Amino acid sequence: MSTDDKSIKFYTLRAKEYAAHVRNPRDSVYHAYYEKPAMYALLPDLADKTVLSVGCGSGEDSVTLKRRGAEKSVGIDMSAELLSIARDSYPECEFHVMDMEDITFPDNTFDFAYSSLAIHYVEDWGRVFKNVYRVLKPGSSFLFSCGHPLRFAMDEEETSDYSALKLSIVKKTDTGEQLITGDYLAKRKTMDALGKNTANTWTMPIGDIAAAATNAGFLIERLVDPRPLEELKKIDQKTYDRLSKIPEFIIFKLRKM
Repeated sequence: MSTDDKSIKFYTLRAKEYAAHVRNPRDSVYHAYYEKPAMYALLPDLADKTVLSVGCGSGEDSVTLKRRGAEKSVGIDMSAELLSIARDSYPECEFHVMDMEDITFPDNTFDFAYSSLAIHYVEDWGRVFKNVYRVLKPGSSFLFSCGHPLRFAMDEEETSDYSALKLSIVKKTDTGEQLITGDYLAKRKTMDALGKNTANTWTMPIGDIAAAATNAGFLIERLVDPRPLEELKKIDQKTYDRLSKIPEFIIFKLRKM
């Protein structure tokens, strides 16, 4: 199942707003002080390489890869509106409207593939892994991030006094009855992942993600739970405290042998 219409519509209608958001570090603290630093720390030497950004959005990662030495930086995304912004902003990169489950580049085209918080918009991650594996040259790596399965296994609980995200087992002392909240081991569709009437994402156990990647032929090289930068304390102490204890994203580095 490809990216659903709801998610595509969200990024189409809010393309300019999204681009402005990710380009403002103080507005996109989860990117600027958490996920991006962790991802960039894992980048290989890109000098003279041809690289692919999967789900590139408005092109910020594509141009970062280019400016870090890539000879050619190519980005793909399902949103023509986001790619229009990317082309206008970063003419040194190349952008194509393309489904990450149906990448049409020839085999063994790229020296490196990168995907920031995009793969979770599709249900069948195995197809994405197979497509990326095919277009990578042997020995190349695929670095991607997604919603952390632990965080998105939680269920929301709301009362008149508070809202809570919970993954818990509560056992009643008198009857022994178990009350289970959340579900880590299920493949789940997360509705309105970015707020009301936004986009839908998919989550699944880490073991299932690993199985889909290795079934496509990849070797898992690194698995990283990001930590926020210390600078975030001064900007958003509450978010810093939360991300220091409960992860929002997870990062995989895969290798095509």
